Amino acid sequence: MIVDQRSNVVVVSYKPNTHFDPAVIRKAAEAADAAIVLLQIVARGRVIDEGPKHFFLAGEDRFLLIEPAAGATPLPPASETLLFVVGSIDDSAEPIRLKIVQSGPAE
Repeated sequence: MIVDQRSNVVVVSYKPNTHFDPAVIRKAAEAADAAIVLLQIVARGRVIDEGPKHFFLAGEDRFLLIEPAAGATPLPPASETLLFVVGSIDDSAEPIRLKIVQSGPAE
């Protein structure tokens, strides 16, 4: 974990194939009397389509993709190709929603 007190940013790194659980992060912030304004993730995975819905699969984690705002970079297409994504999450419902703000092929 990295804490930057000047910018009030906390970075939590997970080992590959570790389950992402935002509730654990929220509980830790609450115990420290801190507020979480935004949760962002950087992950490797792939996009799949299930009917009209698009999901990002990263290990055992599954995120419902939220369409980006008009004029933003479009969602990457479903593919077996591994992608590297940066996005913000909304964990107020299941499945967790992910708005990708940047993506590219994983190296």
